[in-house]
Parts: sequence; structure tokens; C-alpha cells
Amino acid sequence: MRMTLLIAALAIPMLGCASAPGKITDKIIVEFTVKPETRPEFIEAIHEILIDTRAFDGCLGVTVWTNESEDNKVWLLEEWATRAHQEAYVNWRSETGNTSHLAPFLAGGPRFLWLEEH
Repeated sequence: MRMTLLIAALAIPMLGCASAPGKITDKIIVEFTVKPETRPEFIEAIHEILIDTRAFDGCLGVTVWTNESEDNKVWLLEEWATRAHQEAYVNWRSETGNTSHLAPFLAGGPRFLWLEEH
């Protein structure tokens, strides 16, 4: 139930985006489980790497979200032109290893939740 409400709340800001009317874009929530005591530093580090994310081909936007009752979670809401663009981005991040400095903040791997608009 909590995740359903979160997904709905995160999708609301995207309604006013500059996307072309009627154009379907792919949205994904990336959920990170972090060590609560390192969450502020993780958020700072993630904002630094999001500069490259936003510049990556097909990225239409990405925002960072938290929830006051879950101090061990950080979510990214990403909007991509296509799912293939996001997958190419994830491959690029894996190949370059340029996110390895985030490992000390994490308490597990990321979870990818593709959203379907209804």
C-alpha cells in the first residue's frame, strides 16, 4: 500500500512536463536502500552524478525523493524517451564504473520499478 501511494505521488509532478502532448514516455522509479546514517551524503553524491544522467541521450528528467518515515530509502524518478535509452544508460554506468563510490552508502542493490500509465 505504501509503495502504491509513493508511486502515485511521484508521478504527479511529471504531469506538467514539457513532453509533447500525447507522447508516451517511459518512467521508472529506482529505489536505493541506504544506511540511514549516510543518507545525506548519498543524496549529495547522487546529485553530482545526476548531471551526467540528465545529459545522457534520451533522459527527459530525473528527480531525487525521500520519505520522512523511511530513513533508509532514496528514490529516483526518471523519465526517458524510451526504455532502451534507460537501459543504454545503465549499461554505460556499469561499463564505466563511475558509480562505484556510492557502494559505502548502500545496504543493498537498487530496485527498478517501471511504471505504466493508465
